[in-house]
Amino acid sequence: MESFNAYLLASAIFAPVVAGLLLIAGRILPRNWVSGLAFVGFALPAAAVLWFLLPASGPLDALLRLRFTGPWLFQLGLNGLSAPLFAMTAAVGLAAGLKALIQDVEARSTYLGLILFMFGGTLAVFATDNILGFYFFHEFALIPTFILTLFWGGEGRRSAAMQMAIYLTVGAMLSLAGILIAMQVAGLGWGDATFAALFQGLFAADAPLPAATGALTLFGLGTLASLFPFHSWAAPGYSAAPTPVSMLHAGALKKFGLYGIVIVAAASMKIGQGALGQWFFWCALANLVVVGLICVAQRDLKQLLSWSSVAHMGPIFLGLWVGTAKGQAAGIDAALFLMVAHGLSCAALFLLANAVRTRAGTYRFEELGGLAARTPVLAAFFVAATMASIGLPGFGNFWGEVGVFLSLRAEPLWVQALVASTVVISAIYALRAVATVFFGPESKQVAERAAHAPFGDLGFTERLAAVVLLGASLTIGFCPSLVTRCTNADAQGIAQAAVRSSAPKAPAIPVQAPKAVAPAPSAR
Repeated sequence: MESFNAYLLASAIFAPVVAGLLLIAGRILPRNWVSGLAFVGFALPAAAVLWFLLPASGPLDALLRLRFTGPWLFQLGLNGLSAPLFAMTAAVGLAAGLKALIQDVEARSTYLGLILFMFGGTLAVFATDNILGFYFFHEFALIPTFILTLFWGGEGRRSAAMQMAIYLTVGAMLSLAGILIAMQVAGLGWGDATFAALFQGLFAADAPLPAATGALTLFGLGTLASLFPFHSWAAPGYSAAPTPVSMLHAGALKKFGLYGIVIVAAASMKIGQGALGQWFFWCALANLVVVGLICVAQRDLKQLLSWSSVAHMGPIFLGLWVGTAKGQAAGIDAALFLMVAHGLSCAALFLLANAVRTRAGTYRFEELGGLAARTPVLAAFFVAATMASIGLPGFGNFWGEVGVFLSLRAEPLWVQALVASTVVISAIYALRAVATVFFGPESKQVAERAAHAPFGDLGFTERLAAVVLLGASLTIGFCPSLVTRCTNADAQGIAQAAVRSSAPKAPAIPVQAPKAVAPAPSAR
């Protein structure tokens, strides 16, 4: 069974890549063949995740230690931190794929093939054991992101694609420089640069890390996850990108930076201590407050969702900060939960916002209104996705946001009050968007468009994509243990290690690697 699961994991990652390659190479394939092959590539990872959740697939501990042994770049495996993110990516990728399949675009085979490349690379990011493989797969997923935005994007796509390319390349290079320095201190080569080996090597090394290493890694990875003030690429990029690309990048691929902070920097690079920790705290707080106020000023639905995606990184960063600065495992645990929940709700909102644009012909608030009377199912799904995004109980975001807030209970009252106020801010701009787009009197533009080009409600495929995402959010909202039973032990180990790394070395107290990055035997 272990061997079967290991090969299924590898198949789930490489099936989208192989399908994408076949689509790009075989652009003269019949349309039905193209759709069928693309659907297999999008659906197989979700099917693999469902299999892993079944009792027949084996005990949880065994599944979290899956290993597929290949060349060093393809050392694959799941752990308690990556398994929930892998599952979330599979759900977001399936929904994005369903959306892409019903789009009428030029060079459809190439378009679908590039999205499959992006999807496969994102899955591999959360399933690789090798640090350099971690970066390779991230860049593998980013390249089609730029191409898709540049050639299939909307208004402002050229400048948005260029801005994304510059920011994300610089962020990746800065963080990679920090990690290469850490690898040198730990005495690791390319072939043995696993997360576990880096962690253990840094704690065993006699020479301390150079002071700038943590800053390079934190702010480099933070740029990739839109940490303030290195966030300005995100909103233009998501607004200009095709909807499936916005769903995949904002929902899943952006979590590369957050996951990297947790699994590489949190435990051993002192990112929560000293001056660096203070910068981390204020930048995270700015994500919440400053970007939240920017959201209030938006007058375009997709721009609002793009900025909102940046603002919702604030609680995640704060959870990581309190976990590394104060050893609060609950902060790291809640941040990981919120990563998963945000990926689902964010992708759902981009999906449904595009459904609004397809029917009404615009994202501008002043040209929208009264859509609920013509598209009640779309309105219901959009309201549900909005409620998920602002943390309504029952959806996954609730547990993540409450967990982050509770982890800050030892902080000064003004910090708690400021963080709590952002819930009100997010409710204001989110509910205002719902009221403007769907309720009230029907706008003149919507009435004219309906008269000249009548439009209907959500189709079956769009409904299915929305059900996948919102259903997954409700599932973890009502059964949060599906996520926490994976992450609890690993979050505890990382928080303890972060505190120990900031203290003087005490040989009498052995430091153990967090469970999430502990070495495991290969499945053969």
